[in-house]
Amino acid sequence: MNNKLIALIILCVASFASAQSSPSAGASTPQEHRGFYSNMSFGFAYNWYDNSREDVLDYNSRYDMDHYEFSGFTFPMSEFKFGIAFENLVAFHLDFNIGFFSGTLDFSNEKRTSICTSDGVCAEVRQTEKERDSESSDANSLRTYFGFGATFYPFRDICSPLNGFFVGGSVGYTLFVTLSDGIGEETSGNGGFGFELEIGKEWWISDHVSFGFGFGFAHTSIAWKVNDSHKSDNVLSLSFRMTRG
Repeated sequence: MNNKLIALIILCVASFASAQSSPSAGASTPQEHRGFYSNMSFGFAYNWYDNSREDVLDYNSRYDMDHYEFSGFTFPMSEFKFGIAFENLVAFHLDFNIGFFSGTLDFSNEKRTSICTSDGVCAEVRQTEKERDSESSDANSLRTYFGFGATFYPFRDICSPLNGFFVGGSVGYTLFVTLSDGIGEETSGNGGFGFELEIGKEWWISDHVSFGFGFGFAHTSIAWKVNDSHKSDNVLSLSFRMTRG
């Protein structure tokens, strides 16, 4: 009886040791993307947007429109991702980034008055008055983005020179506000839904941490009181990344 009990204990210990040494599908294993996933990156970025604000003074008769065109650089633009990685192949994550851009804001104001017929029909092509003023000034812009995305690591063989190559993307919401240094008290701000894309390469520097770089592009379709020619926000970036998991 004692021999059977000892054998049973040895079997249980061996089974437990075997389970501990065999990684589960979601467990973190050396130099593989599994389990908890986090990434932070800092880099250079260039932002440009076309934004407008329209005030209708009289319906179908007069309107006053402000146009804003901004372009500027930042270092660093910071981005953070948190999520879960599966099968050393894909990671799903929440995204957040923020950047303070310095550049130039071009401002123009346009006022129009249309001629309307007696029945209230106004023809946009028949304008009796058109005024346009433009200015340019140094400006600083704060831009932030919240989203949900995925990063794919298609080359899982640790011996492959392409191991660590990744491609990722996300969808989310962008907000920005720009303060002018010299156009009175003019500010430009807007928001909208957009996407981000990134491609790059990482190298393992320890069992669970990798370091690399990525090229990114982001686009937002802004929609608050804008006309068709002024409704886009874009970012190009080069970032240096550190990934855990």
